[in-house]
Amino acid sequence: MPVVVSARVTVFHMFGELLAYTTHSETPAAYGEIGIVAVLDPETSPGVLWALAALSCRTRDHAEQHAQWITSQAARARVTGAGRLADLRDEKAKFQAYKEHRFAALYCNHETLRTGTLRVIGLDLAPLQARAEADRRY
Repeated sequence: MPVVVSARVTVFHMFGELLAYTTHSETPAAYGEIGIVAVLDPETSPGVLWALAALSCRTRDHAEQHAQWITSQAARARVTGAGRLADLRDEKAKFQAYKEHRFAALYCNHETLRTGTLRVIGLDLAPLQARAEADRRY
């Protein structure tokens, strides 16, 4: 798992899953062209993000719309606070990639979405999981 240094990691929950959203840049401009949405629980398959997108989108939708849905949910949690449990600053995390999608055009200021598993170094998941379960409405 490569280490990713992120200025901000938004931890949120959705449909009972504990998730994280951060950005990454592979250019000197460092404008976050890569959106990373990942599961935090190492026992949860990161495929759950794509399964939720498939269930929530129209049956005729494909990978582009599924990637947009995943990115929108993460951005919604960051911007509006819906389901947000924490905003962590200047964290080091280990990211294991699962699936990547390059958008046809910029989407939520990202060229690419990467999904996978994120482990924030030193983060205790137990209190976050308890809050997620307490806030669960479905």
